[in-house]
Amino acid sequence: MSVSRSDVDVIGGDIPAVKKFDLIKSDSKLFVGWEKPKLLLVFTGFMNGYIEPCGCAGRDQMKGGLSRRHSMFKELMKNNWEYAAIDAGNINKGFGLQEELKYNFVIDESMRLMKYGAIGIGNNELRFPTEVLLLYTVDVPNSPKYYTSANIAILAFNPDVVKPYRVISQAGLKIGIVSVIASSLQKDLNNKEIICADAVDKLREILPKLNNEKCNKKVLIIHGSDTEVTTIINFFPDEFDYIIGSNTPAEPPIQPNFVGKSMLIEVGEKGKFAVAIGLYDDSKTPFRYQRIPIDFRYKNSEDVLKRMQLYQNQLEKTGLNGLGIKPIDDSRVEVCGKYSGTKQCIDCHEEVHKIWRKSKHASAWNALSKESIPARVNDPECIACHVVGWNRKERTPYKNGFIGQKATPELINVGCESCHGPCENHIKAEQGADIKFQEKLRKAIKLSATDNNVKKICIECHDGDNSPHFDFKTYWEKIKHKEKE
Repeated sequence: MSVSRSDVDVIGGDIPAVKKFDLIKSDSKLFVGWEKPKLLLVFTGFMNGYIEPCGCAGRDQMKGGLSRRHSMFKELMKNNWEYAAIDAGNINKGFGLQEELKYNFVIDESMRLMKYGAIGIGNNELRFPTEVLLLYTVDVPNSPKYYTSANIAILAFNPDVVKPYRVISQAGLKIGIVSVIASSLQKDLNNKEIICADAVDKLREILPKLNNEKCNKKVLIIHGSDTEVTTIINFFPDEFDYIIGSNTPAEPPIQPNFVGKSMLIEVGEKGKFAVAIGLYDDSKTPFRYQRIPIDFRYKNSEDVLKRMQLYQNQLEKTGLNGLGIKPIDDSRVEVCGKYSGTKQCIDCHEEVHKIWRKSKHASAWNALSKESIPARVNDPECIACHVVGWNRKERTPYKNGFIGQKATPELINVGCESCHGPCENHIKAEQGADIKFQEKLRKAIKLSATDNNVKKICIECHDGDNSPHFDFKTYWEKIKHKEKE
């Protein structure tokens, strides 16, 4: 491989002490000193709908994304490294038509490009309607699937509908993969056509069949609480070579952890990392371990970006109404009135407006329309933080908020009302002579940088994914403004 890393490799069973290191420097080199493995096992999982970094804080500061992941796999193929790709599941985030479109146009196609061999069904996948879920579980000629679950069935337990396990045959080796969902996550399912069984009972039933496959390595994926993961593992001591639990840390560890002889594979959150295990025909060094940050070293894959474009095209064609996104009530309307747009604030707040114009808030829409590849001006998941009048947590417009650039052009960008709330009645009050009314509305929209509620407003968009290095004091200095008393 052309990239390498020396201070975090784990060779064979010789696990060194954890070293203090700088994250960027230590992750700058991968696969240091590795000979070509007989087979490379690549583990990912728990993407939770995070298909691409938004890029708002600079993509070079962000990890993850299917387009980068595809480039990582292409690099492996370029170097003739044979691999078996396994994902723990929980690829999607929620439910509804947008999530289905995202999966169809981007996720399923991209995972196929990367030649995944198995994906464990997680509780997020089970939010899909039955007919959609069947599209991704039932093998058909010339279109094999990769989902598997030992204790989840659709309508009835039938291996032709949901494979209880999958076996990847690669480089003369056989890798068996089993996935289960523990009882705590089964309770939240709202689909009577999905049948759940006890995870331990089903594993006991399936293990003899899997053992008959004479697999060289066996993988167990467990979706459940910390306690449930531990309990299930204890029922099958040393039965599996690799165990992936949904109780993963945000980032994979520098070196693997073990339960007995079973290695815990902790892949991190939102697809920002992969974990690779190199297998060798060497009794002294049977494996090597490497965590892989999916970061700026990997260029965006044109193949995946094309699928992203198709997805964005479909969002545009479908529209908010077609996606089932209905405007919701805004509790502030009764006091503050409707949204008016930033231009309505200029006459009275000229100095503040000058500060705003110099900020990135003033060009937030351009980040979606011109800087993002592809453009995401029709994607509700992105729009919410780049316009006025949306509930950012719910990714839903308020009834008098932004609904489209043509219909409500005055509400593009992150404007005054994005933080202060709707200002219609404040404007009316200032145009009148009712002093009490004026004071009431001024108080209703007033914010202070020392108010914790202001910080809460900021982190609705500047969260760990979109602004990984967000610090309120630092960012506030860039947009600091105060009205003259």
